[in-house]
Amino acid sequence: MQDNNYRLGHIKRLKQRFSDGKISRGEILELLLSYCIKGRDVKPQSRKLYSMSSGNFKKVFDTAAKAEIPGIGDETRLFFNILKSFMDEYNKDSFLNKKLRMATQRDIVEYFRNSCADMTNEAVYCIFLDAKNRVKSMVKICEGTLTQSLLYPREIIGRAIREGALSFILIHNHPSGDATPSENDRKITKKMVFAVKECDLFLLDHIVIGTEGKGYFSFYEDGIMEKYNNAYKNISCESQNDL
Repeated sequence: MQDNNYRLGHIKRLKQRFSDGKISRGEILELLLSYCIKGRDVKPQSRKLYSMSSGNFKKVFDTAAKAEIPGIGDETRLFFNILKSFMDEYNKDSFLNKKLRMATQRDIVEYFRNSCADMTNEAVYCIFLDAKNRVKSMVKICEGTLTQSLLYPREIIGRAIREGALSFILIHNHPSGDATPSENDRKITKKMVFAVKECDLFLLDHIVIGTEGKGYFSFYEDGIMEKYNNAYKNISCESQNDL
């Protein structure tokens, strides 16, 4: 009874410290754990989880899901999965149904930097936009190294039609951390620009997410999208002149 009273008093003090803005990062984790591990002192688990995550809250979710920590079981893992899903949906709301602007793009990049931070495989996503350039939806297209065998223009076109989209943005991550696009990334992007234009669909940008430098590479910001669009126009003009 005395240990339980101490625990309850300790958690109450942590809550007060949180309300006063005087709580440490490790204590925040301890307070979270107290909501899913009832009636026990969770300080050992919080310290172990914090240590194994190197003090990085982005890594806490993956650590909680995979690491064998005494006292952390299925219920706690479920709790962190729910919390991660809630945070993902919360962050999506910063750009979904909003007109694409520079500020919106920063929100999109930050969302994917957080989501892809611990991924060991490449994943390709599409963000679809309507005629007013508002973000309609985000869809995971495939997972694995970006190749022509994985990314088919017809799949993007079909999905865009179902979404009622006029344009889209491609996003994929580089687990190595280096966001510099590979030669294959460039080839795929050019192929996609050409293919979707035949269906009056527009690829606005291809963003590669990494962790080094500024954390991403934008084909649009680097002028590559304009280069590919001009190349398409030149080919179209040549084709019309040959008729």
